[in-house]
Amino acid sequence: MNTLRKSLIYLVLSLLVQAAATPAAAQGFKWWQTERFQKELGLTQEQITRIEGIYTSTDPLLRAQRKAVDKNDERLSKLIGDPTSDEVAVLQAVDRLESSRAEVSRTRTLFLFRIRRVLTEEQNVKINAMFKRDHEEREKRSKGPRGRQDNDHSDCH
Repeated sequence: MNTLRKSLIYLVLSLLVQAAATPAAAQGFKWWQTERFQKELGLTQEQITRIEGIYTSTDPLLRAQRKAVDKNDERLSKLIGDPTSDEVAVLQAVDRLESSRAEVSRTRTLFLFRIRRVLTEEQNVKINAMFKRDHEEREKRSKGPRGRQDNDHSDCH
């Protein structure tokens, strides 16, 4: 049972990390409203309005779905921490958590798909390059002075 508990804790932690790495637009960063994105992509006012409409109609659903994920995650954590819990209850809680995560992923994917359809092919290429460049810059900033992650303790064996 101890091995099962550890495995489930690792699973939950890895999924939380994965969930935290969602695209910026799905996290609430309204990139289409920033001057940088508007200029570099050449967004029209109509595109900005349409994207804002997509965001406005999707955001409440995403918030509710994320709340369900948090609630299901909390329930699972309590079950894992309870020595009287049985495997069936834990597996059911895992299924509920994964189902709620899948709903968030589905909604977020449709949200991004709908936005991509508002943009031209050229704008989609540009935005991909911008997000990639931003991601690489964040990665560089998070590196320590010797090129390692600041929290890398691989030399502490």
